[in-house]
Amino acid sequence: MKNFLTLALACTLTAGFTTSLLADDKAAPAGQSEKQTDKQGEKQNGEKGGKRRERGAEKAAAAKSGAKVGEAAPNFTLKTTDGKEWSLSDAKGKVVVLEWINPECPVCVRVMEQGVVADTMKGVKEQFPDAVYVAINSSAARQSSLDATAEYLKSHKIDIPALLDSDGKVGTEYGARTTPHCFVIDANGVLVYAGAIDDGANGDAKTNYVVNAAKQMKAGEKVSPSETKSYGCSVKYKR
Repeated sequence: MKNFLTLALACTLTAGFTTSLLADDKAAPAGQSEKQTDKQGEKQNGEKGGKRRERGAEKAAAAKSGAKVGEAAPNFTLKTTDGKEWSLSDAKGKVVVLEWINPECPVCVRVMEQGVVADTMKGVKEQFPDAVYVAINSSAARQSSLDATAEYLKSHKIDIPALLDSDGKVGTEYGARTTPHCFVIDANGVLVYAGAIDDGANGDAKTNYVVNAAKQMKAGEKVSPSETKSYGCSVKYKR
């Protein structure tokens, strides 16, 4: 009986030791400390959390949007990069194009460097010579983005009003989700188009939606499509 109890106790201790080894193996790979494992987990969770917050900001902007296609575009006043004030009402009676930008967004840089923005401006002005094209930066979560706005446009030889939406109110009101994200307002102040600048999310555009809207307005036609899904980096709203 004594021998049996001794054997049982030995088996129990061995099983417990084996289970402990397996648990330790799952907790941290060989050669990696528990602290390193914790740091990796924190980094992964941080990256996931950042993406969730960005998606949340996009949805929040859309949910709070007061700008609706087919309705009067909300008026607003913002400071330009040189400290002056610019209001949408300043362009009353003219076609207006609003483009949300971020100098630190590679997609924004791509459409700028490939001449998409310049071609869009040219195409709109061919239809409406007095049209006003405006750049708006709502990515105030990155002060460096706001600070780079003026030089970004200047370096690409784009001479248009550059507005800083530091508190994100205008971007949120218009539902600006990405950079670029474009909005076309007709001469009567009605929002007639909202969405992507073109259908070339991968740089292979066949249709420029903004220019298409200008051409249809000029011809007295209803803008179609009047809404598309914008592409690019999420607007980095300040929280």
